[in-house]
Formats: sequence, C-alpha cells, structure tokens
Amino acid sequence: MESKKSKLVIVIFSLLLFSVSLTQNAVTINYSNEIKVASSLDYFLMGSTAFLGGGLLEQIIWLANPLSFFAIYYFFKDNSKKAVVLSFIASCLSISFSFWNEILGAESGSMAEIISLELGYYFWLSSILILTIGIFIYYRRSLKEIWES
Repeated sequence: MESKKSKLVIVIFSLLLFSVSLTQNAVTINYSNEIKVASSLDYFLMGSTAFLGGGLLEQIIWLANPLSFFAIYYFFKDNSKKAVVLSFIASCLSISFSFWNEILGAESGSMAEIISLELGYYFWLSSILILTIGIFIYYRRSLKEIWES
C-alpha cells in the first residue's frame, strides 16, 4: 500500500506542476522585430503539429510530453525500468530547449529569436524533472528491497 501512495504523490505533484505550467507564458520571442509572449498552452496544443510548419526540432522537444505520460503509465504498471528510461529522455529533451536561441515563429517556417524563457517553461521543466527523480528514487528503492530479501 505504501508503494501505491508513493507513486500517487510523485505523479500528482508532477501533473499539478504541469497543469500550472499550462496557465503561464512559456517564452518571449522577437519575431519580425515584434516582441511576443507565447503561451504554454498554445505550445502544448500546437506542438504536435509543429513539423507541418517546418518545426521538426520543436516537434522533438514536444515529444517530452507524451514520453512523460508513457513514463507515468509504465510507472503504474510496475515497469519502473521503462518509466525511468522514458522520463530520463523526456528530461533531456526538456532541458535541451533551454539552450536554444531560436524557435519556429510562424507556420511559414520563419524563425523567431528567443529573448527569454518564462515561468511556464520552468514549471514544465520542473514537472518532468520531479517525475524523473521520483521514478528513479522509487526504482532504486525497489531494487534495494529485492536485493535485501
């Protein structure tokens, strides 16, 4: 029973942060000498179709979301090893975005300069990192219990 409770706390906290991230702005961009603030919700909803506008790299970063959700699925299905791998990949993808200088600015394929990362990005990143760390700690504890018995 304690393990289910631990899993729930990890996942609920992560999903709560993810939900909060969707209410915030993700980035401030300079597109055609016009400063725009982009919503996290917009990026979440349109991220899956980014490749249609030439945003293949944006599509790859967006994959951190479904990878995290699959990690949660495997975590509850007691396949913590897969959950660790998927959440680690999602973490790497989400962290890698912080090194970007440009992002797709319009469906035409033109790029916009990233001026700053906003609170929505940091909440999103935190939700994935907390999920990854929580799953890893849980996995490590379960391995320790197996070796001790």
